[in-house]
Amino acid sequence: MTHRRCRRWSIPFPVVVLLLGLHHPSGVLAQERATLTPEDYGKWESLGSISLDPRGEWVAVTIRRVDESEEIRLRRADASVEEVVLEHATGPVFSPDGRWLAWRQGVSPDARESADGPVRNRLGLRDLESGRDTILVEMRSFAFRDDGDWLAVLGHPVADSVGADLLVMRPGGGPPTLLGNVDEFAWQDGGTLLAVTLKTAWRDANGVTLVDPEAGVVRSLDSRNADYRELTWREDSGTLAVLRSVESEARTEESHDVLVWGDVNDPAALATLDGSGGSELGDTLRITEYAGITFSDDGGTVFVGVRPWEEVPADDESGPSEESVPSPEEETAAEDSPDDPDPAESADVQIWHWNDDLIIRAQEWRASQIARQTLTAAWHLGADRVLVMGRELQEPASLTDNGAWALVPDFTPYLFQRRFGSGAADWYRVDPADEEWTLLSQGLESSPSASPDGRTALLFEGDHWVAVDLASLERTRIDPQGEVDFLRSLEDYDYPGPRPSWGVAGWSTDGDAAYLNDRLDVWRVDLSSGDVTRITPGAEDGRRYRMLNLDPDAGFFDQPEVEAGEAIWFSVFDPATKASGYARGRPGEVEILRLEDAIVTGLTKARDADRYALRMERWDDSPDVFVSDGADLEDLTQVFETNPFQAEYAWGRTELVSYTTDAGHDLQAILAYPANFEEGRQYPLILYQYERLSDGLHRYRVPSERSYYDYQTWSQQGYFVLMPDIVYEPGRPGPSALDAVEHALDAAVATGHVDPQRMGLIGHSWGGYQAAYLPTRTHRFAASVAGAAITDFISFMGAVHWNGGLPETGHWETGQARMARPAWEDLTGHLESSPVNFIHELETPVLLMHGDSDGVVDFRQGLEYYNYARRAGKPVILLVYPGADHGLREESQQVDYHRRILEWFGHWLKGEPAPEWITEGETWVEREKRMGG
Repeated sequence: MTHRRCRRWSIPFPVVVLLLGLHHPSGVLAQERATLTPEDYGKWESLGSISLDPRGEWVAVTIRRVDESEEIRLRRADASVEEVVLEHATGPVFSPDGRWLAWRQGVSPDARESADGPVRNRLGLRDLESGRDTILVEMRSFAFRDDGDWLAVLGHPVADSVGADLLVMRPGGGPPTLLGNVDEFAWQDGGTLLAVTLKTAWRDANGVTLVDPEAGVVRSLDSRNADYRELTWREDSGTLAVLRSVESEARTEESHDVLVWGDVNDPAALATLDGSGGSELGDTLRITEYAGITFSDDGGTVFVGVRPWEEVPADDESGPSEESVPSPEEETAAEDSPDDPDPAESADVQIWHWNDDLIIRAQEWRASQIARQTLTAAWHLGADRVLVMGRELQEPASLTDNGAWALVPDFTPYLFQRRFGSGAADWYRVDPADEEWTLLSQGLESSPSASPDGRTALLFEGDHWVAVDLASLERTRIDPQGEVDFLRSLEDYDYPGPRPSWGVAGWSTDGDAAYLNDRLDVWRVDLSSGDVTRITPGAEDGRRYRMLNLDPDAGFFDQPEVEAGEAIWFSVFDPATKASGYARGRPGEVEILRLEDAIVTGLTKARDADRYALRMERWDDSPDVFVSDGADLEDLTQVFETNPFQAEYAWGRTELVSYTTDAGHDLQAILAYPANFEEGRQYPLILYQYERLSDGLHRYRVPSERSYYDYQTWSQQGYFVLMPDIVYEPGRPGPSALDAVEHALDAAVATGHVDPQRMGLIGHSWGGYQAAYLPTRTHRFAASVAGAAITDFISFMGAVHWNGGLPETGHWETGQARMARPAWEDLTGHLESSPVNFIHELETPVLLMHGDSDGVVDFRQGLEYYNYARRAGKPVILLVYPGADHGLREESQQVDYHRRILEWFGHWLKGEPAPEWITEGETWVEREKRMGG
């Protein structure tokens, strides 16, 4: 293990940002530093997870480099000692008592590549008090007990075993327990016991075993020739449940018994739901492992997933009995008149029916998912009753957190619309006690949101919210009559069709209130009256506030009840400046604690201490980690720095440019400066576009040849990079993009730093479409690169996303293409936005890239554009990567495309000599020679 010194910032953070900025010079000073080359990329670091130990004394982060090496960095949260580097380590986990750090210990990238067999992680363990590291056994998973006193480590099966060794140890020392043939393990929630399932090759010893590590006692709860799955402890109790497999000669696949020990210390407290046909489920439904096991809050109801249990097909090929042996004459007759099956019965053919809700390709792609769909069954332990809540497997029930109700959709009235992008459904409340269905609302485009206590559901009906009391079904309309608009505007949501809400922010702990978002603010809603109260100042300061919950044990939507005096945390974002940070307070008293011209994210609180950690980054400042000793976030201590060597290199900067489109949209674009920028010079520009990008103004970009659209690399190569926002008009995606891009270019050129004769365009997928389309409608670009581009709006509407099996029609009308209507209803609009329709007007050299196994945008789209351009005598080159999907995954292909993009723009925008593949192409024979053939 190595140690590295890191700076401590004890001054207020705004000054820290200023000092950090001094490490990234611009203007003349930049000329004193070299720009990056590919040989420099490997050492560049990306910051991963940030973890505080429960006591707030230690902070750990994960780091991954471009050369694929990984490490964990560990340091005291007060930065009082140098950081510790755990090389080739990932997945840090602090023990609940804060005494230990465990991790997955790997090997170097070179060792992984040269290994003959599988390379398996070992368990790394560090005593945070003594600083001693220990590397232990190979493992596939590990978990501390809730008090941190014990650690369970599961290894890998060896030889012919199906289970593996489980080591149960006290990290501080003492005799461990070793169990063999373990398949799963689970610590008791808030308790001291460990449950395991055993799985052996001979099966007779399979079972559920309970381990009391303090007492050194191991005892069996159940054992038989079956498979045991889905160990589940009920929260804060001694109740344990598991599934036990059941087979039937008359049925396909297997079902499961459900075993529930009300108290694992009482062997008699076992309840069993018979999954073999002896319960109320009968023998037509089987209990699967796919949905797991869920308890209601009171533990009286257990929820599992069921699906049809199909019969084994009848065997029509049984041989003759001994009593009916054929005579020689009968055998001869049989030979003369063979009864061969009809060959057509086994023909490999697919039937694509017009009335299929899922087309055949979607059924094929989702076959395993469809096979795992279940209905929710409620087993009432006290009454020993089972009720199934649901009618169709594709309409899953959503249980409220306490298990009191199920919310179930009915898609049937909307099946035709749902085939083409709609999400409409009727929603019902289903009572687990009697399976009674009650309609909540019709035609909802979004799923209801239920309060954690199961008392209330929020439904977004068209343009307003409705709160429904799930017990009484009393409805409260939340409609502040113009005071607030919970519906997204056309400016914020430019897709055709129904517009969604801004979403539910959370629920109060007592369930009496909900929190709803509008564009900038959070509103508290009294669920009994429907009254709303704005609790954030977004309307005044123009910033967007969103609620946070820093309690790791709380549910996602749980929020404190403000009347109880608890302050609420908010993330803050300024859409105009892209500044971000955090705020805290109560309704009407929200205070911004930290707002910086940077991306400020990842706020984390120590579980048992008032200590906080967060990360900050800017385009020219690699992500760093800071710690605060209080909730005010005033004095931040920098505990980790990434890429400190960046100061050795020239680096660019970013700024926002603003523009207004002809359609009246006020938009912004990121303008990234070249790393070697000098005042008074003009530089070439690359415009990279994909819908809206300006919110990424401060995002740090790591240079890598495997990232082929790497705008940090382009900046290092001496280009301005422009990343504009685009708002689309329904039915006019092409002209909308042209409108926005033209004005964004004008804004960039107006700076005086961009050479208008040396501007390039690049994009991928939807951005690739625009990179293919725009050069046919404007001659402002000297070159374009279009990756995986849609090129024909007539043929592509009828295409299929082969990955996932989605017909393009839904994506086309109400999704990203935003065409609003099918081609036969708006042929003019489709031709107006279609790149191949204007190929004869193309003057810009275009480089197309496609993988010939692209399952999103059919490779033939690239071929169409190439063939149209070739016939029209236009300068187009098509790069085809064999076997590649929508994105390149092989390193060799990624690096090749990365370099060809630089060569393409280097020639057309900088006047560099063109490589032969641009001037002459490459014959098949030359390709074979290059490939070593």
